[in-house]
Amino acid sequence: MQRRKQALRWLIGFFFLGLLALTFLSNTIQGLSLPKVSVDKPDTGGLDLTVTGEGFLEPGQTAQLYPEGDWKVERVLKSKNDRVKRGDPLVTFDTSSTERTLQDERTRYEQQKLQLDKMADQLKTMLREGDPVGIDNQKRDIEMQQLDMQVQERKIADLQKLIAEGGTLKSPVDGVVTAVNASEGASAGRGQPVVEVADDSSGYQFSITADGDDASMLRIGDAVKVQLDEEPRRTVEGSISEIEDAAEAESGNKRITFDVLDAALKPGLKASVHIVNQSKSFGMQIPKDVLEQDNEGYFVYTVSEKDGPLGTAYYVSKTYITVKDENGDTVVADGLMPDESYVTESSEPIGDGDRVRY
Repeated sequence: MQRRKQALRWLIGFFFLGLLALTFLSNTIQGLSLPKVSVDKPDTGGLDLTVTGEGFLEPGQTAQLYPEGDWKVERVLKSKNDRVKRGDPLVTFDTSSTERTLQDERTRYEQQKLQLDKMADQLKTMLREGDPVGIDNQKRDIEMQQLDMQVQERKIADLQKLIAEGGTLKSPVDGVVTAVNASEGASAGRGQPVVEVADDSSGYQFSITADGDDASMLRIGDAVKVQLDEEPRRTVEGSISEIEDAAEAESGNKRITFDVLDAALKPGLKASVHIVNQSKSFGMQIPKDVLEQDNEGYFVYTVSEKDGPLGTAYYVSKTYITVKDENGDTVVADGLMPDESYVTESSEPIGDGDRVRY
């Protein structure tokens, strides 16, 4: 009888032990079927707003030089990318056709002079003969001849100046030749610039496109460091001259233009900037890609613990936040505590109040 009671007690013990094991095993199996999440805790502080980009230098102003006459190019003295000083000769022209025209006009002037001398002799004869009407007419003719000769003198002076100043095309500025549209022996038309020279005094510019949030702290006139892609590499001073919406306005990007002033620059040189500012907003930093939104606003899923007889269970809940500032991939928000864990990834979709596992 005593043995039977003892066996019964063992049997009851094994039953509850098995029940406990089955419960634990069932709980474990159920836990493995729960969504698996990864969590992180927010950082504290303001955002780093970083603007980086590169572009190619373009001159602020370019002097376009045209020929003074319809001449053939005699010699091309400079090539593209050559550095020049103010007054340096760039192109010479064959002015022989204009020189012939000048000689013709000088001959015409000498003819007018001879005609004037003849008219003066005729006036002397009229004065001796006492012909009042003829004298008045002759005086007027002489005056008209003198006026014609003055016009001829100006025409000759213009041709002389054209040959002297236009025969050699000179650079009006210190700078770099950006284009040469001339070939020796070919005619140079007046409608097209023969040479173009980037003016050093006007400086150079380049533009980049940046995220609008990252560029929010930039202002026109801000001084920046510009890195030049040349050997040896060097850094020069620049400034922001323009901030405008990028061509794709809906993207929220900004087009930023920088001015660079340096005597040794040239068009086409690659330039880059790396600008870091700190946002004025201070709070909890979380990645932008963990944010979700519903009718009540932005929220993240946070994880809380609940202790039970079989261990700790983890549940997610919606925690609504207020976005104070953002850059390309991070937001500064209110609504989270520094030690509060938020969900960064989930193996499957989750909802408010769902039980999850790490």
